[in-house]
Amino acid sequence: MTSTSSTATSTASTDGVTTSRIRVVAGALAASALTSALLLISTPWGDRYNSSADEVLDYERLAPVRDGAWGGMLADGIAFAVLGVTLSLVVCHLVRGRGRVSALVGSAITTVGGICFAMGGFAFASITWFASGISEGAGRELVDYANDNVPHLLGATMAGFASFTLGSLVVVAALFRARAVPSTALAAYVVLVLAQFAPLPGRAIDFVQIAMMVLVLALGVSVLRRPV
Repeated sequence: MTSTSSTATSTASTDGVTTSRIRVVAGALAASALTSALLLISTPWGDRYNSSADEVLDYERLAPVRDGAWGGMLADGIAFAVLGVTLSLVVCHLVRGRGRVSALVGSAITTVGGICFAMGGFAFASITWFASGISEGAGRELVDYANDNVPHLLGATMAGFASFTLGSLVVVAALFRARAVPSTALAAYVVLVLAQFAPLPGRAIDFVQIAMMVLVLALGVSVLRRPV
């Protein structure tokens, strides 16, 4: 009788700890998605850069947003890295039966993508900050050199974006198989992911990504509120 009571107490205690932990993770997911959405709304870095242009960086536009771009990209990178990790943890928590292998694989890819994007984004921000803070001649030379070496300028960022995008689609498939999230929300997310690759103006892509962050925010809030 004592043994049974001890086991029940231990199980209840473990369940309580697990519930608290997943809610902390879900809260971090919601906070990171909200941060990314707010940054996309305010765009402290100015207009979106065109990664396919002949010259990605334009020296003339760096100085007016110098400090805002540096701080905004730092915050965005941290938020995106946290989002990649916490989204993966939430998905692995939700998908325990069907789709668990896809959830694990997708989560690993998403995590790597989020961290890689953050590293590349802040490196990019640092280059623009230094280029606009030194003498004009040296700054223009640095910008020209960066434009001549786009793979090094944007390589980590683009690899992170591609990995996060691929991983999130695999994660969506896992959530669909597990019936863990309403299929309409998953379908909407897939449509928004694909819309990022449409020939849209920069601000339109911002709004597409804001909508994506709203869906991720909703996922985090739903996990926070549901009995785990």
